[in-house]
Amino acid sequence: MPRIEHFAIYADDTRALAQFYVEVLAMRVVKQGTGDNPGYFLADGHGGAIEIIGRPAGASVNQRWVCHLAFWSDDVAVLEQRVTALGFVIEGETRVDDEGLKTFFFSDPAGNRCQIVWRREPLES
Repeated sequence: MPRIEHFAIYADDTRALAQFYVEVLAMRVVKQGTGDNPGYFLADGHGGAIEIIGRPAGASVNQRWVCHLAFWSDDVAVLEQRVTALGFVIEGETRVDDEGLKTFFFSDPAGNRCQIVWRREPLES
């Protein structure tokens, strides 16, 4: 059965927001990106995580890469078949199928972006 793996949110200052969640909610940084406004994955120690993504500069922000629910699955291919059999469209350019990551995105009936994901190294590790 799939389970929620992470929820992604934007931040103007990813470091400050990550520090907030670490200090206030005792979350733990499990992955950190690079650059001026790096991305973060923070884990709660109980299987849940949030992804903090740097908000792009400029007036038009593509919400496509943020505000998505990610569901962990041990068998991404089975869920992809189920999703497509129900008539939902897989975002082809989001599909990854390699040794370390298997994932794809689609939109639920209300238009919310969903990600199905398997990682060789789960966010909690």
